Amino acid sequence: MDLILKQPNALEFKQICDYINEFELDNRALQKDEFIGAYRNDELVGFGRIRKHKDCNELCSLGVITNERRKGIGKALVNALIKKEGDNLYLVCIIPDFFEPFGFIETNNYPISIQDKVDYCTNELVVQEKYIAMKFLG
Repeated sequence: MDLILKQPNALEFKQICDYINEFELDNRALQKDEFIGAYRNDELVGFGRIRKHKDCNELCSLGVITNERRKGIGKALVNALIKKEGDNLYLVCIIPDFFEPFGFIETNNYPISIQDKVDYCTNELVVQEKYIAMKFLG
């Protein structure tokens, strides 16, 4: 696939932030060192983040550039993010079927920071689908 996964530089991080806003993903407290970017031929094709909270880690702000979807980029990013910080890892999503093969399960028992994320998504990132909290079991 010729995919390179690495931490973005400052210019690449700005591009990621632009895509996060375009895709209406969680844009709170963005920090460059929390991200992994996926690149093909020096072009950004996807990105993801591990946000560290006091009570857990959160996989979030996962996105793949529209014309690059369904090529395994999201899967490669999730695997890399789990490898980077798989301990006490949660996420909030509307596509639980995507994350189940990685070892995530739906849960109603999660830390306060994940409740904050559920509330944020439900109130600020309104979609038709229901937001689901998931925990990584490995």
